[in-house]
Amino acid sequence: MGARRFAGPSLMFILGTLVMIQMILTITQGMPSIAFISDTLSLNLGTDVIAIMAIAFPILFLEYYLFAVPIAVVLLLGTKIIKSNRYELNIMNIGRNFGAPQLVRRAAAPALFAVATAYLFRKPLQVFLFGINPDIAPEFASLFPVVVSIMSALLAVPIALLLFMPTWVLNDAGVVTHLKSDNLRLRQCPDTQGVGRWIANMLGGYALLAFPITMFLNHFYEPLILPIIEGMVFTPEQVIFQVTTGALWTLGLPFFVMAFILPIIMFNEAMQTRSTVRILKLARRLGAKIVRKEQIQEIKRLSSAYDEEQKATVSLYAQAGNQQIVSTQKSIKSKSKTKSTTESSPKKQKTTTKQKKNIKSKKSKK
Repeated sequence: MGARRFAGPSLMFILGTLVMIQMILTITQGMPSIAFISDTLSLNLGTDVIAIMAIAFPILFLEYYLFAVPIAVVLLLGTKIIKSNRYELNIMNIGRNFGAPQLVRRAAAPALFAVATAYLFRKPLQVFLFGINPDIAPEFASLFPVVVSIMSALLAVPIALLLFMPTWVLNDAGVVTHLKSDNLRLRQCPDTQGVGRWIANMLGGYALLAFPITMFLNHFYEPLILPIIEGMVFTPEQVIFQVTTGALWTLGLPFFVMAFILPIIMFNEAMQTRSTVRILKLARRLGAKIVRKEQIQEIKRLSSAYDEEQKATVSLYAQAGNQQIVSTQKSIKSKSKTKSTTESSPKKQKTTTKQKKNIKSKKSKK
């Protein structure tokens, strides 16, 4: 794959960051600086927010370097303890190709998680940065909820990455759990799953459930439905505009957060060898064996023979085979009887001819 796979994610990061910065600068025009840094050379609130983003961005790399592998170790030990009764811990010999589409998809789950969690920070952050009644220009009023959502989501990104980065390490190492052979005798499907994917699925399930609820509250309920309930009247054009912008930002907001996360994912690719070696050493100490995909599939196939339904199918085939053998034996016996009859009939004919000659000879003598 080489370094070319980083071209697309890098372009997405640059475009997303530039658009995000422009939106923040637009919505904060003329607003005073944050109180605790107002004595600095800061020009306005927008430059303060961008400066905080620039300072916080390297902290994400430090967070990965310090916590990704240790937390992955804790998750691996916890999985071993929780699943030891029914599951085996092994290391699967997986492929090593991981292109640009996979890099972008890996950023989706933590981005949705951050956007959904950002609802907890949205109101306090809005009051802290803009005050209770912010003075927003009318032409930029529709951008205000979006900018607040972006800022609060970026504030939640370190929390999301702290949970998702260890799952990347475990998935890249190929550590899996699968049902022991004894449990495959029960009426249940064989279950083979990566340790990192098992944990990421739980976090992703929360994100998929909370994200649409958060977007509905931020972009539909609070700016449109709640005012209508309170008696405010909107024109049809205003309703259409709010619904359209709400739908667009529901789809577009995760894009900006994904763009902000992509450099950390590319950094994970650069650190993969180091982190994978450490995880595999621990997994071997916990009793994990190196297996191949084909071996696990063969184990599943052979273990399914213990299933009662499979036994019934096998017995039906066996009965059908016995019936065919019995019928074949009967046909062989019938053929042998026919052959013996045809072989014995010429002898009878011969004896009859001899008897006739003897009779004629006796008559002639008389």
